[in-house]
Amino acid sequence: MSNWERLEWSKQVSALNERIRDFQGDPSPDRLELAIKQLRDYAEAASSGGIEIPAHFIAI
Repeated sequence: MSNWERLEWSKQVSALNERIRDFQGDPSPDRLELAIKQLRDYAEAASSGGIEIPAHFIAI
């Protein structure tokens, strides 16, 4: 994984964490739906190879 790929992955994880913190700060149904959508989009991109996840974060 290149430094660029690692940086992009890190940005995506930070965005996910921010979305979850946003929901935790105001647990409204709208914020929950946004958090779930972003998590699903991330999972879909990861499973389709759209993003690369560092090996030490992957459970075998």
